[in-house]
Amino acid sequence: MSRKKYCKRIQFLDDWSLKTKLYILFIFCVLVPVLVTNTVFYQSIKGNIEEKEHSRFNEMQQRIKFNLRNSIDNSLYVSNFLYTDGTLNRFMEFKYRDQEDYYSAYYDMLSNNNLVRYYYSYQQVNQITFYVGNDTFVNGGNFIKLDDEVKKSDWYQALMNTSDHIMIYSYFDKQQAEMSQSQGGRKVSIIRKLDYFGEQQVEKVLKVDLDYAFINKSLKNEGANGKVYVVSDGRVIFSNDSKMNQMRKPFNLIANSPIDPVQSMQSIPVVSEDWQIVVSTEKLDVLSEIVNSKLNLTLLIILNLLVPTLLIWLISRSLVIRVDRIAKHLDQVKHEKFEVISGPVGKDEIGSLTHSYNMMVIKIKNLIEIVFKGQVERQALELSKKQAELKALQSQVNPHFMFNTLETIRMRSLIKDELETSDVIHKLALLLRQTINWGDDLITIAEEINFVESYLSIQQYRFGEKLQFAIRITDESIAAMMIPKLTVLTFVENACIHGIEGTSNDGVVEVLFEIRSNELYISIRDTGVGMDQDKLASLRKMMQDPSMDRMSELSSIGMMNAYIRLRMYFDDFVQVHIFSEKGKGTTIGIQIPLMQASQE
Repeated sequence: MSRKKYCKRIQFLDDWSLKTKLYILFIFCVLVPVLVTNTVFYQSIKGNIEEKEHSRFNEMQQRIKFNLRNSIDNSLYVSNFLYTDGTLNRFMEFKYRDQEDYYSAYYDMLSNNNLVRYYYSYQQVNQITFYVGNDTFVNGGNFIKLDDEVKKSDWYQALMNTSDHIMIYSYFDKQQAEMSQSQGGRKVSIIRKLDYFGEQQVEKVLKVDLDYAFINKSLKNEGANGKVYVVSDGRVIFSNDSKMNQMRKPFNLIANSPIDPVQSMQSIPVVSEDWQIVVSTEKLDVLSEIVNSKLNLTLLIILNLLVPTLLIWLISRSLVIRVDRIAKHLDQVKHEKFEVISGPVGKDEIGSLTHSYNMMVIKIKNLIEIVFKGQVERQALELSKKQAELKALQSQVNPHFMFNTLETIRMRSLIKDELETSDVIHKLALLLRQTINWGDDLITIAEEINFVESYLSIQQYRFGEKLQFAIRITDESIAAMMIPKLTVLTFVENACIHGIEGTSNDGVVEVLFEIRSNELYISIRDTGVGMDQDKLASLRKMMQDPSMDRMSELSSIGMMNAYIRLRMYFDDFVQVHIFSEKGKGTTIGIQIPLMQASQE
């Protein structure tokens, strides 16, 4: 089958909306397979899962019963051994003269029997305590006097009220709960009367405390999918439920505990009581056994993959081919190639996207022809205008500066017949040689300082001791920054010609370069004649809107010329401030951001 015929056969898919295609994918590739799979698997393995869960449940019960029985039997074994220990019995029956006699007998008893060895051999035993009605005993270690306070305790009263010689008793020791945060106050103890050797001279009681934490820990390893509760006399003694197993609080009543559902309840005789083991498990995990039915799994995999794969392949091909075609054309747009997508595009959302793309390409071409070319022409005209203005300013600076300097030398030569004139002319020649070349209008501040120093030396030659000058730079990094050529020199020239020359007193010109708050600050100050407030206000107003046309309104164009050139290079980032007072002098402040002045 040719590709052309094949494309015609599946072309009708291109006319369906994406929503329709997604519904088809969901129904035939997700909903139907899932329903069929769940039904078949649920019916086929439900019985197997229930049987395995029941078996696992019975095994868990047997392990819990065995571990609990083992812990109690070990504690009973220790209790029985101590119950029949004759050495221990004689030690408790004997009347001692004083404490020294008691302690001597105590250490002899420990060295001659196995009390300590048996006490530490069984992890299930937490504490062994002998309560002895012998007034010559000293409280300490495992031996406590059987006094009135002990006889008032609940466990002792319970022992006295039973006809048995041994009992198991669970209770909450509030005093221990307050003293020990790790062990808590819950206790389960095997308590018995020490009457093995017949009638005795003193009353003796043995209390073996089970290791409550050890038994609880063993329960936590059981019932991973459920909860286990060991109940005695309506109270939950042990449990793997953290809410019921708070060792610093009294035992909870099983009636007040939300246990649901109860899967099993089994009794276990423990010494003098019958305990109940209550187990509550979660719902059966039916899906965990799905993989065990290999035949059904294989058939369902074929059913779930073959039909959906074919359907998804046909629909995805309808989407991918056209989306890929759009992507290739969009990739060409990045290389400024705008081509219309040709051929059938379909009636669905991708077809609408293709039509929109074609219209976008056509509009972009029109914008390029109309807007972009027009903008380029306007920018070219604007650039030409700027260049013409800059060249006009440059052409005005050279003769303006040269004529003023030559006039200075001429005046000095007429007044005094001196050979020093040759030295001034030499400096002037060097200065003019640098200013004539406008190829690089941006120069370093170090080069500009050389111009200013040469010019002020010439002016000092003219004025003599009447003129003093100082040039300071506060930071070495300033010397490498760039500014337009002769800008500072223009302001210095204005200070000499219009400031110092007009005063009969001695004058000073100071030039300062410093950094203030991320800005390059240049200050040119003179102590000349200054200017009145009207002239200062007029000059400031013109500086707010500088232009080539307004320069004709000034008698001296040097300052405006320099300011316009600064704005051409630094745009609106540069600021020039003028401060002047009649008879005291003028100060010019120039502020340029360091980022702008540092760019070459």
